[in-house]
Amino acid sequence: MKQVTSQDVQLRVEHTPRPGAPALLLLNALGTSLEMWDDQFEALSERFELIRFDARGHGKSTIGTHPEATLDLLAADALNVLEACGVARAHLCGLSLGGMIAMHIAAKWPDRVLKAALCNTTPHMPPRETWDTRIQTALTQGPAVLVEGTLGRWFTPQFHQAHPDKVARIRALLLETSPQGYAACCAAIRDMDQRESIKNITAKTLIIGGMHDAGTTPAHAEFMANSIPEAKLVLLDAAHLSNVERADEFNATLIEFLQGELAPPAAQAEKD
Repeated sequence: MKQVTSQDVQLRVEHTPRPGAPALLLLNALGTSLEMWDDQFEALSERFELIRFDARGHGKSTIGTHPEATLDLLAADALNVLEACGVARAHLCGLSLGGMIAMHIAAKWPDRVLKAALCNTTPHMPPRETWDTRIQTALTQGPAVLVEGTLGRWFTPQFHQAHPDKVARIRALLLETSPQGYAACCAAIRDMDQRESIKNITAKTLIIGGMHDAGTTPAHAEFMANSIPEAKLVLLDAAHLSNVERADEFNATLIEFLQGELAPPAAQAEKD
């Protein structure tokens, strides 16, 4: 692990070099840290120069001076991490908030992106009032009061019952998030509307959604797939954290996309 300075924060970064391999930057969900990608680490680090980091105010990254973050600010953090790792261009894989950051980078700085995987995410997530309430709750009562509701949305009931240890691991990440960091990133989601800008994405793009995702729904995934030129869509039998709930399928789908090409949608459906 190393610390990377980005504007007003110190970001905890894990960089796993692999000479000759393309770089892959993993971007975490709201309220989590780089450990949310643990189920992907072995498979991906064998094939890519892997970079993952804690978003500002998350994990062991510092909070900074911005009480409200923006996608520009969070994207700049990600690009500063790449620069500190000596990487000019990288594949991007982001889930939820991470996917929002990835699509922002892909639309605004296309020269920095090889391919983009946008997972369990959306370009727009109203209403504002929901996020204002969540921000106030986090700041006045702490994120802990939001954790069980979050976990209820993030995993299917069957996964909760079958894998309480994996749910507990994500619960621990949520509980470690600072109220200020959580609230700042909530503001970035509240103020986001990328429904038009994603039409400008030129990188080859994979959309991974969850069939049972109540937050970033299959309809959101389909909207992105229809908005981004030639984007490919795969829906997994999961709720929001598809990379945890369906880790093997997630890994196989992501690696196939980054290293080659996914089958056309009809053939993919037959394979599923």
